Amino acid sequence: MTQTLTALERELLASVERLVTACESSAKELHALEKRSTSRIESKVNGLAHCVALLMKSHLTSVTTLADLLREEQNYDTLQAGLETSWKLAKEAGPVAV
Repeated sequence: MTQTLTALERELLASVERLVTACESSAKELHALEKRSTSRIESKVNGLAHCVALLMKSHLTSVTTLADLLREEQNYDTLQAGLETSWKLAKEAGPVAV
């Protein structure tokens, strides 16, 4: 046996259906936003990791070059080449837009 709904019950049911539809739509939009944000964050972190690696290589190259100079294992040409390599690595790291 089916009962008919009162006007108030029908209105309430329609409001609940609109609310559920709005919630589903919001959930989809939030999921898409989260995905975009996560991708951007991962991209920035990867860029920063690359820059840090280049700066570490640059620092290690310059320290090794200068240490060799102190031990008199370098001449001016090899010192210049080592320091230029260090500078090149530092410049490659460049400014990072965060």
